[in-house]
Amino acid sequence: MDAPRIPDEFELFENIYKYRSSIEHLEREYLDLRICLRDAEADLRSDSKNRELKAKIDYLKGRLKDLEDRYPWISSGRPSEILFINQTGGI
Repeated sequence: MDAPRIPDEFELFENIYKYRSSIEHLEREYLDLRICLRDAEADLRSDSKNRELKAKIDYLKGRLKDLEDRYPWISSGRPSEILFINQTGGI
């Protein structure tokens, strides 16, 4: 069995940069949704009978769940770049 190939530093950082650039919009959307949800829940505490706020909170929770289901790493707390060095030696 061959030893895993570890890319040189420049190649690794270039691949990580490309990867980070490609997922940055997902992370931004996830953060924006979480901020909106936090604010909506705070507003609901002062106006607990507001149906619009309840609907907004349900929508935001659904969007967050959808992102978490499609991209589990987004809420895991672990860096997703860890995938760049795997056991098969590829990137």
